[in-house]
Amino acid sequence: MALKKINYIVKDRSFEKFAMMAILGSTGSAMDIEMHFFCTFWGLRLLKKGYKPKARGMADPMKGVGAWMFKRRLKKGGIDSLMDLIKDAVAEGKMKLYPCTTTMDLMKIKREDLLDFVEEPIGAAGFLELCDDADAIISL
Repeated sequence: MALKKINYIVKDRSFEKFAMMAILGSTGSAMDIEMHFFCTFWGLRLLKKGYKPKARGMADPMKGVGAWMFKRRLKKGGIDSLMDLIKDAVAEGKMKLYPCTTTMDLMKIKREDLLDFVEEPIGAAGFLELCDDADAIISL
């Protein structure tokens, strides 16, 4: 059975989660799989304009080094930026990014604070409706 639709819950704002979202989303999109990412709690920060995710597990002065090294390796592999991967997959129409309305309210984040290419915000009920015909539901 071929996968047709995968839904993800993104609840973390780390660089690693951002990279997973970009790579899984763009790969699934290229494979003609619907990829839906519901960004809630700290994961919503990944959808804010200007947000720069940090690598986890490093001492504070070193936080940017892990992400910098990863980005450098991506460039060597021919990938200019993770954000470009996401933008391209969204433009193709197979990757969709959904901000959580409840988290937006709790964190006082407005729609205009979010990236221009995200979907209209939805709540938990909206995400569960998206899950109705999903082949897999994964938490990042």
